[in-house]
Amino acid sequence: MRDQGDLQKKRLKPLSHDGMQAAGTDSMPKYQYRPLTPGKNEIRLMKVLPAANSTDTIHCELLHTTLDEAPPYQALSYTWGDTAGVRPICVDGMHLPATQNLRHALHRLRPNVEPGLVLWVDAVCINQEDVAERGIQTRKMREIYRHAETVNVWLGLQNHDSGPAITLVDELNTCSPSEVGEIIQDPQRTDQIKALVILFRRSYFWRVWVVQELQSARKAVVYCGPNVIPWIVLDKVCDILKKEEIHLQKIFYKSPSFIRTLVSGGPRGLQLSRYSSTDLAPPLLELLLSHKSKKSTDPKDKVYALVGISSSRKSFGPIDYSLSVRDIYTHTARHIITTSQKLDVICVKQHDLDQFQLPSWAPDWTRPPPHPEHTVIGLHHSKEDFAAAGETKAIFDFPNSGYQLKTKGIIIDTLKITSWSFKRTGSQSEAKPALKTLRQWWSIFSPEKGDSLSSRAIFCQVISCGNWHAYDGDNYTNKLNAMFSLHNSLWSSEEHRIMALLPNDEITDTIIARSEEDYEKFQLATILSASLTMNRRRLFISSSGFVGLGPWNMEESDLVIVLYGCRYPVVLRPVEDNYILIGEAYVHGFMNGEALNYFRDGLLHEETFEIH
Repeated sequence: MRDQGDLQKKRLKPLSHDGMQAAGTDSMPKYQYRPLTPGKNEIRLMKVLPAANSTDTIHCELLHTTLDEAPPYQALSYTWGDTAGVRPICVDGMHLPATQNLRHALHRLRPNVEPGLVLWVDAVCINQEDVAERGIQTRKMREIYRHAETVNVWLGLQNHDSGPAITLVDELNTCSPSEVGEIIQDPQRTDQIKALVILFRRSYFWRVWVVQELQSARKAVVYCGPNVIPWIVLDKVCDILKKEEIHLQKIFYKSPSFIRTLVSGGPRGLQLSRYSSTDLAPPLLELLLSHKSKKSTDPKDKVYALVGISSSRKSFGPIDYSLSVRDIYTHTARHIITTSQKLDVICVKQHDLDQFQLPSWAPDWTRPPPHPEHTVIGLHHSKEDFAAAGETKAIFDFPNSGYQLKTKGIIIDTLKITSWSFKRTGSQSEAKPALKTLRQWWSIFSPEKGDSLSSRAIFCQVISCGNWHAYDGDNYTNKLNAMFSLHNSLWSSEEHRIMALLPNDEITDTIIARSEEDYEKFQLATILSASLTMNRRRLFISSSGFVGLGPWNMEESDLVIVLYGCRYPVVLRPVEDNYILIGEAYVHGFMNGEALNYFRDGLLHEETFEIH
């Protein structure tokens, strides 16, 4: 084993071109990894050799060590970036492919004087072609980042937005509380705030591995081109922005996505404070739900990147990259069901394009809904608002080599009527299509349930999946009246032709331009709020008159079920002698254990379901 002294003695002649063509790297052999010693808790560290010229080719040396014996080192947290930009770096006199973003990071961090920089970088310190080694080293990553003196966060090169954004961060960090409001509300600062939005939307903050890397870090420093910011400063500024949310809403009321990015995206989207405030590791399902919109190059890492900081770290089993995505995702669902004795995880599955031939009850973590509001479990999992199956535990088995879920529950009813499904377009305003869908849903609902105050309350609860709460008796009526009066004004005879021709993304401006009255804004906010929970769903009425929202692809004759150990009702479809899961549902009057009471009274019956 080569020690730190060996590294300092050995030097290579510097080369001067990042592409390494001029240095004759075509003749250099490809780097051959020396295997890590099994059972010794070994890792590799790279020493980045200094260079006087910042454009000189990256030269480094690799050493084998153990976590207990490792010299002081830093770790890199970054995105791999586009593989189209892969070029070699020089490792122990041989070439090793590195993405452009990694090379940019190494150039930025490389010192220009001795003794160099000892660094841990996944793409270099793990033999990516050795599947078994990848699994073993992935298991160690939490400890690797925890042992690092500093975790260096590389956001990427600077651009025309990053400078103003970082200047704003510095100002917000040092100004007094009274000055914060003045800065945020200054119209001349709007472009600077937009620049911060762009910074927070960099691909780094969408990388799933970042959660573990930063959660494990003792200290983190952020680099963006030539700029450097301590992570604690960025974190403090996020707290400031959260407190200024009301002012931000006034500035960006036509761009709600800007507000979401500033107060809950970027660094806040990593939700690190939720995990650092307690010694108890969060359940794996909570982590998967919280970070389901994060990205990874390898779909297996959507799970593997989070196992290490979850309560399943020791019980999950080996990290094995030789397994298929189908095997890993199905194992993940089985593991969560077995350890929690709950079936909540199956509610994440929205029956959709099946790219991995998964069982219908095993979620595909590469195809998450883009917003938590798109699933009932996303809306309410952390709140524990619902308990459709009461305090019951799941009754389950996994026949057919673990790819079938055999479970038991109570049948609520069969679907009789389903509405149009609504799908958001992703534009800034969804008011026009949402209002058309809302009217169609009401035309199905009102003949069955009437137009009384209580019926309107039920309708509002259903379309919001129970997310709207009546603080007073008129709250639901106010919301419904606001939406319908907005609908009537948009489709009134004198305006119908104009509004019919308007693109969806212009409708917000049209409404706001008419009047700056608060009521118009309340109307718009109400329908946009409803559009989130209506997205990719249908209103349904069952044979016995129960009403709810279910998946967009449910059909008449599907069954609505409360499974034991599941907080949310689900929609199942009979297929021959078995069932497939269509997705979770919100069923009014069945979200808090009512099905159990009906069953005890002999009004509903239970059944065993074999779900494929």
